[in-house]
Amino acid sequence: MNNIKLDLAVRYVGFGKSCSSCGQVRETTHYILHNPVSGDVLQDFRLCDKCQDKGHVIRFEIVTSADTNRARGARQVRISRELERGLARDVGGKVQPGSGNQDDKDDVRVFGEWRFEHKYTDNCKDYKLQASDLLAVVRHAKLSGEWPAFVLNFRKLGRKFVTIPYELFLELMERLRAKR
Repeated sequence: MNNIKLDLAVRYVGFGKSCSSCGQVRETTHYILHNPVSGDVLQDFRLCDKCQDKGHVIRFEIVTSADTNRARGARQVRISRELERGLARDVGGKVQPGSGNQDDKDDVRVFGEWRFEHKYTDNCKDYKLQASDLLAVVRHAKLSGEWPAFVLNFRKLGRKFVTIPYELFLELMERLRAKR
């Protein structure tokens, strides 16, 4: 079973619009059900005062097929790979082929220097960062003698953030101070 987050926007429109239920032109309220991630409008309708006063039931039918879910998954993998290639270009590294399912873990490496785990989201508000993801990249980097970094890409905001262990942050600050 998939969890799907949807937003219902409700806005009083006033007089002059027809009701989606009874078809009469009256004072109406506009309801828009949309997917906040993709921006797709799933339902768009208006209800007049009388239909609302009668206790009108708003029924939402959300249909997701296995094909839709597979297509969405394939799209997410394609986007992720594209973004990983961009990260590799930015840092002068190489993308790890099959990074999640083979011996070479994490997404991008600058061999002998850095190991990056890359995640992206199309959500503009938040991302659930899990300690297990951070600890995994630290463990893999330590085994290969590299510095770990977790890159989070808020794709729709056009912003990227890097999370590194605090000890590494202090070491990098010390190195920067020594260069002054």
